[in-house]
Amino acid sequence: MMRWLPASLVMAMLLVSAMAAASETGADALIGKMVGAVDRLNYEGVFVFARDGHMETMHILHSRNEQGSRERLTALTGEPREVIKDDQSITCIRADGGSVCMEPRKTLLGMPGMSPLQDGTNGLRDNYRLGVGGSQRIAGLSCREVTILPRDALRYGHLLCIHEDSGMLLKAQLQGQEGVVLEQFMFTHIEFPETLDEERFEPAIQGEGFSVQRMEEARAEREFMEPDPHWHLRNLPEGFRVTKVRKRTMEANPHPVQHMLLSDGMATVSVFIAQAERPDDLLMGVTRSGALHAAARPVGDYQITVLGEVPAATVRLIAESVVHEESP
Repeated sequence: MMRWLPASLVMAMLLVSAMAAASETGADALIGKMVGAVDRLNYEGVFVFARDGHMETMHILHSRNEQGSRERLTALTGEPREVIKDDQSITCIRADGGSVCMEPRKTLLGMPGMSPLQDGTNGLRDNYRLGVGGSQRIAGLSCREVTILPRDALRYGHLLCIHEDSGMLLKAQLQGQEGVVLEQFMFTHIEFPETLDEERFEPAIQGEGFSVQRMEEARAEREFMEPDPHWHLRNLPEGFRVTKVRKRTMEANPHPVQHMLLSDGMATVSVFIAQAERPDDLLMGVTRSGALHAAARPVGDYQITVLGEVPAATVRLIAESVVHEESP
């Protein structure tokens, strides 16, 4: 015999459903506004980046005009180093004999977690739950919390705080299991000038004891060659798909390297395939640096390396999915 639910309970269930739908719609709008704002706006600020108990402070200068985007990122702590980027080139300035100039994910748009969201929320919902939280005050501005929580253990969660008026991202956390913060970025000061003088994008670090590395995008494009069509990814972790395949020469390897880029709508993972010089050069295993995991696996005389800000199990599964077949 069917029993009817109390009207008050039905109303409560409908209200919860409506609130959840409204929350996701609000998250879509905020994320969409943020993706455009980070590249469209002129801004200057200072932010801190924390990982594994280590904190760095960065100064960022970003401009957008008819010629495109320009950005200058300067380290205020640690070794003196600087990255200047426009639509045609990336220039890295660091102390002679110093470590890498800047982590790649900090050189474009200046903030962790931004590049994967270039398409807004497309592809996110199958793998993540979106929500809108309360307000915070960051760098003297009010911002709204947006949560992007994974539906399984194969990816990380994200907590963003977005300035509603401008759409600017003011704070971002990368979260592991049970909400453990793996990495965090937060502005301590930010301004939005109408214009920025051209000379402010000239190198601030100059003189003896510093080396300059410059890579031009046009030159890099010419170095690409036809990818080997026999490399495939079988049985990928659910939600991931290949978004780009390229092959090019690299200074660190005498053989061309094939690069496959994967995404689940939020996280991005790179797969590098390169022929080894000697059998002793082949590696196998998983390593970690902060939230970044790398998995290495040999396939014949080729080294497979998978790199991404995803859990260890994810890079391992992707590495195991790489096969070489004579026909698709």
